[in-house]
Amino acid sequence: MRFDLRAWLTCLMFSVATALSAPAQPATLPNWTIMVFMNGDNNLEPDALMNFRQMASVGGNKDVNVVVQFDRIGKYAHTQPDWTQTLRFVVTKGMHPLPAEATQDIGEADMGDPKVLSDFVKWARTNYPAQHYMLVIWDHGEGWRLFVASLLNKQRAAVHSRALPLTDSAQAQIASAATLRHGYGTADKNGMSAPLTSAPADGYRSASNDETDNDVLYDREIEDGLKDALQGAKLDVLAFDACLMSMVETGYAMRDSAKVLLASEELVPGPGWPYDDVLSAVEAQNPTDGAALAKIIVSAYKNRYQTIAPDTTFAAIDLSRISSIADRVSSLADALTPELRTNLQGIVSARDATSTYAPGYQFYHVDVREFMEQLKGRTSSASVLNAISAAEAEINSAVIANYAGADRQGPYGSFGLAIYFPATSANHVNDPYAEGGYEKDNTYYPVEFVQNFHWADFLHAYWIVVP
Repeated sequence: MRFDLRAWLTCLMFSVATALSAPAQPATLPNWTIMVFMNGDNNLEPDALMNFRQMASVGGNKDVNVVVQFDRIGKYAHTQPDWTQTLRFVVTKGMHPLPAEATQDIGEADMGDPKVLSDFVKWARTNYPAQHYMLVIWDHGEGWRLFVASLLNKQRAAVHSRALPLTDSAQAQIASAATLRHGYGTADKNGMSAPLTSAPADGYRSASNDETDNDVLYDREIEDGLKDALQGAKLDVLAFDACLMSMVETGYAMRDSAKVLLASEELVPGPGWPYDDVLSAVEAQNPTDGAALAKIIVSAYKNRYQTIAPDTTFAAIDLSRISSIADRVSSLADALTPELRTNLQGIVSARDATSTYAPGYQFYHVDVREFMEQLKGRTSSASVLNAISAAEAEINSAVIANYAGADRQGPYGSFGLAIYFPATSANHVNDPYAEGGYEKDNTYYPVEFVQNFHWADFLHAYWIVVP
């Protein structure tokens, strides 16, 4: 066979050119890329600056990329020079949150737009590839656009919260808690106060309030945006540094986008995560999967808040089990519906005995397992008891790590996952954040858990007999 030197040389030159044009990759990928979608375009702007400084006090290293998309408004905090656009940072030790130190300036971005979220995740994964990925959605745990209009008209108070007006007693409790949170170590170290900025809102609907663009990210938008960005892949961890997001409804929505959900059933204090402690622990322990990383963060959160804010919670949930949890809860709903005729008082009593998160506000999240625990002693129905047993087993298996402060145990339960359960029809009808989210025929950013399972059917039957 004749050797064709010209063809061989042509093939060789093509191979070399292809290799030279391909983006250079490190010999070994970093273990983690931590992406923080930091929406400070609202009254949490001072806390966003504080958290960025915490990250920069540690920075990334060869094993951990820390990539932040940071939007500001320039209304609630000021820096020199001041800025109000959206910047992307690759955080290094000693970095400052300033345009001159940013990797990219993308102008004013609507952090309530799912495309903006998707673009950030695509950019981070393309330019800072790693073996594992965590996305943190940082901001208010907003629930409803009805609420946003009210929020935007309010001035930031000394104790700025993310809710409708409180009762006097609740305001007093929060003011007391904020005093405790004002002066804890890192906030003082960074020269910034850290009052309570918790974000009550129905977490199964949305997060990320962009005040400039008057927009939020509904859970359905987060779900769709991540599916677009990931194209069938899954994040190792999807985390919410925002309030009230550890719910069956939220977990089910994110089941195709992440392996682990990391979030709180309760309000999150304004200072949020202790990012300095988190990054230091991650870099020291170098976790090899999402469950290990989540345990580190839950532990850091517990260490920061268990003594100064015992009304806090945090949990890591294995999302590979969330569909089974939804199915078991749906089976419980099926078993409970006929009990409304034969054991209504037992169901009502169990719900009344289960405490609602964000007390003092109009929110109706309860720990789903605690409701079942309360129900056990109030029914003799074999079908209900069997459904409870199956559901609790799934929940227990799904909870990777869980922290509940002393004030969020007992009747709160705080076993890791909440669910929507207004105690009366009047509560639901007058829910200022409802927007039809728990109606089967709702088409306005519909909630998949509501559409696909029977918990909503049980609630509507319950509300008929519990006005």
